[in-house]
Amino acid sequence: MVHQASVPVNRRFTTVLLILLIALLGLSLEYRYSYLGAQTLFPKLGHSKLPWSNPSSDFWATFAPLLAAGAPRCPPPQLDGRAYSSNRISARRAANHIVMNETDVESMRRSHSWFVDQLKHQSPALEYKDGTKGIVTSAGGKYFPPLIVSLQFLRRTGSTLPVEVFLARPDEYEPLVCETILPSLNAKCIILSEIIDQYSLPFVFAGYQLKVFSIIFSSFESVLFLDADNFPVYSPDELFVSEPFKSQHLVLWPDYWSSTSSSVLNQVVGLDDSLINSRPTIEAGQILVNKRHHEDSLLLAAYYNCYGEYYYHLMTQGGAGEGDKETFAVAPLVLGKSFYTVSQPPRPLGQRGNGAAVLQADPTEDSASDPEHIPRPFFIHASWPPKLNALYNYQGARQWGTEDYSMKMFDLDVERIAWGYMVDMACDEKIFFESWGNKTEKGVCNQTMESYTKMFGSEYEIELPITR
Repeated sequence: MVHQASVPVNRRFTTVLLILLIALLGLSLEYRYSYLGAQTLFPKLGHSKLPWSNPSSDFWATFAPLLAAGAPRCPPPQLDGRAYSSNRISARRAANHIVMNETDVESMRRSHSWFVDQLKHQSPALEYKDGTKGIVTSAGGKYFPPLIVSLQFLRRTGSTLPVEVFLARPDEYEPLVCETILPSLNAKCIILSEIIDQYSLPFVFAGYQLKVFSIIFSSFESVLFLDADNFPVYSPDELFVSEPFKSQHLVLWPDYWSSTSSSVLNQVVGLDDSLINSRPTIEAGQILVNKRHHEDSLLLAAYYNCYGEYYYHLMTQGGAGEGDKETFAVAPLVLGKSFYTVSQPPRPLGQRGNGAAVLQADPTEDSASDPEHIPRPFFIHASWPPKLNALYNYQGARQWGTEDYSMKMFDLDVERIAWGYMVDMACDEKIFFESWGNKTEKGVCNQTMESYTKMFGSEYEIELPITR
């Protein structure tokens, strides 16, 4: 009897023990995915349970061989000097600084012509979800902190657009950022190299090359690309359903500078001088594009960026801002595709240098306005060092103008808000970035708080949720 009575007791004990173990496991997992929950500046976080997986790409299996076959078969062009960048658009051609013999120019022309012909006759189809729209950016390392500021501004506008953040390599993946902070802002990480490396061709993309390939590999049909240090003052959702995007499907913004392209570029790509020299250069901190309508433009821009050591010099000759920016205009020009370039020039927000920013106009007002009307500034590209990164940014005074000026321009004090986000990140003990190292030892919180007090005349009150 004693032996029979002990069986259910043992079973009950085992059952209770199992329940306790499951409960403890659940609590530990809950802690793992909620350690940035109600205790930090991201109180309404949605946590991913696993790191984001990267999509496979049948498109890349077709496009990569085309890129490889179209490679220039000559040495990259060299410069015998740097082109002078003027802030006036001029019909005059910039002096040529390209050092390249005629045989190599003709070789580049043939490779370019072959690649364009392939796009016209057997262009691989981009992969995206029909009818979707979203924001794409690239980040990693020291660009994560300003990206978080930018995304908080985005959500402040009321925008609900999803965001895809492309990282160049796996070593840029930070679990805290990619698995907790970004998902709380409806954003996710995608590692570009893990898509590219699924196939054997040895392409490696970094730096300026990331932008066009991030757009190409994003899951959205319509994309607003924003640099990590660029944010909208108003909801960008409206841009996708308004002119000029509705009819042109590609909107670009101007830079300060006139063209400094080389005459060799025209020989290689077959463009008339006037098509480039009569235009402003491009400030590509923001790009609005529909991939269905401008698929071939993006693929040709990808070609130019893949072989940037050839085309960047041809397009800019070492002039101001040399990099990927001109590729987004040259590609549709070569293909004869229409697109819209905002006519309102960029404006500085603050004095250039030491934390100033660039203002870019609302394209909907730009396309609808008369010449006397100045469109409202829509984007703030905080691209001047030290950017909105609390580790590097120490200020003793405002950099973006007075509070009155900001209220008149934006109806809010954008600089104070930006620095509030920076203080929150710098002083929240649960938030860290690998590029910061030990932020307590480096005094990042105190430094940022001190800057805030000097800039705005009062201490910042950190409004973190009460720990429960």
